[in-house]
Amino acid sequence: MNPASVALSGKGLTNLLRRGTSILRRYGLSAGKVDRELAQFADVLRRYGCSASFPVTSVALERHPETIKKYQAQGIEFAIHGYRHLDHSQLSRLEQQNQLALAKQIFDQAGISPKGFRGPYLRWGPDTLDTLRHLDLAYDSSQGLAWDVLDGNDTPAYRHVLGFYGALPADDYPSVPNLEDGLVRIPYSLPDDEALVERLDLESQAEMSALWLAILRRTYELGELFTVGLHPERTTLCMEPLTAVLGEAQSLAPPIWIARLDEIAAWWRDRFEATVEIEELGADRFHLTLSAPRGTSVLVRGFEVDAPTDPWAADYRQVGATVFTIRASKRPWIGLSPATSSQL
Repeated sequence: MNPASVALSGKGLTNLLRRGTSILRRYGLSAGKVDRELAQFADVLRRYGCSASFPVTSVALERHPETIKKYQAQGIEFAIHGYRHLDHSQLSRLEQQNQLALAKQIFDQAGISPKGFRGPYLRWGPDTLDTLRHLDLAYDSSQGLAWDVLDGNDTPAYRHVLGFYGALPADDYPSVPNLEDGLVRIPYSLPDDEALVERLDLESQAEMSALWLAILRRTYELGELFTVGLHPERTTLCMEPLTAVLGEAQSLAPPIWIARLDEIAAWWRDRFEATVEIEELGADRFHLTLSAPRGTSVLVRGFEVDAPTDPWAADYRQVGATVFTIRASKRPWIGLSPATSSQL
C-alpha cells in the first residue's frame, strides 16, 4: 500500500501539506524539539497531578528509545501506533500480524511493555482486533466518537475526516469502554487537536477551549468518558484548551478520575469480575455481599441501607461497606432471563 495516498485521501492535499509543514516546523529533523514538547506536556501533567497515554510508532521508538523511556519513567504510558504509520484497515491479516508483532517486539526490546493500540488515522478492521488479542494486548482505542458541540459551525474538512475515520455520533453511541472478546475498546473523542488547529477554522485557543469544555460537561453529565486527543507537536498550540479541561475536571464534585488508557482498561476488566450475592430475608429486606476489586464504589438511592453512607451526586449515596442489608418494596436491580439474546 502507499502511505502517502492514504494520508492524502484522509486529510486532503491542503491539510496534508499543512500538517507536514507544521510537523517539520515544530519537530525539526531531530528528537530535540519532540523532547521539548513532551517536557512541556509532562510539566502540565505534573501540575495537575495526572498522567497520559501516547500512541507511538515503533519506528519512532527505534530511533529515539531514550527519549521515550525517559517519559515512561515519569509515568506516561506509550501505546503501539503500528510499526509504521499505515492504514491497518487496508492491510491483509498476515500483513497486520507481521507489522504488529514486529511493533510489539521493538517495544519489548526497549523495555516498554505495551498494553494497548491506537490505529493510525483511527482506522482498523476485524483482523486488527483479532491480531491485538493474539498479541495479548489489553485495549484498542481506535474508534472515533464525534460530539455534537459545534452548533452547526463545522467545515467540509472536518466532515470529510469524520467519514475517513469511520467516526460514530456520540449522540447515538455511549462513550464508555466495551469489552469485546477479551479486548477492551476505549472510544476516542472528536474533535481532537488536529480538528481544533487545522480543520475547524477556529481563530483562538479560547474557541478551542470552549469545544473541549463542552465535551467535558456532556460526558460528566452522562457519566461517560472523554478521551482527550492531543499530539505532542501541538502541545503549545493547544495549551489553553488542555489546561482548561484539566482545571475544570479537577474542580468537579463528585470528582472525575483522570487516568491513562491502560488504567481504564484494567479497571474495566476488573469490574466484570465483581459479583453480588443476594439473600432474601423477607419483609422487604435483602442481604447483599459484594465481591469486587479494591476501590469499587457502591451507589444506592431510593431505599434504606443498614451501613454508613455519604452523599454522592443528585440523590445517590455512596455505601461505606461491601456487606449490608437493604430495605425496599421492590427488588432494586434488573434481571435478564438466560434466554435473552446476547446482542441485547
